[in-house]
Amino acid sequence: MPRVILVEQPAYEHTYTMMVRVTDINHAGHLGNEALLGLVHEARTHFLKVLNFDTIVGSQQPLGLIIADIAVNFKAEGFAHEEVSVESQIDELAQKSFRLFHRIRRKEQVIALVETGMVAYSYSARRVTDLPVEFLSALKEYREKLNNKKEGTENPA
Repeated sequence: MPRVILVEQPAYEHTYTMMVRVTDINHAGHLGNEALLGLVHEARTHFLKVLNFDTIVGSQQPLGLIIADIAVNFKAEGFAHEEVSVESQIDELAQKSFRLFHRIRRKEQVIALVETGMVAYSYSARRVTDLPVEFLSALKEYREKLNNKKEGTENPA
């Protein structure tokens, strides 16, 4: 059977660390596939919140992001009470969408790679729409700060 093959990204711009909970373990004794997607969801919402883009739609947020597609490659098992890092990278930006790449690791061992297609969606109009300028600006600013930090030129003030 042919498989979808995901590849690690050269770099990831955001890391979110969490513990694998007992409730994330399936009948086989390791991290379940649905729980893995929950960990990725938690990391994604944290990353988007850092970009000041709340994915929980409310009266102040008429625009959201929806998942158009998702692919997962499992590389190793995850177990209860392990600390895992979900590293994320936004790429392939288009007018209405982008791809979000994730690498889930326990220390140096990769547990899974996940790739998600994200689409901007207007809940009031019930249709796909352009990515908000505010989101694109926040991503650009976030990346500039990362680059400055890497180059050691970050303003300490």
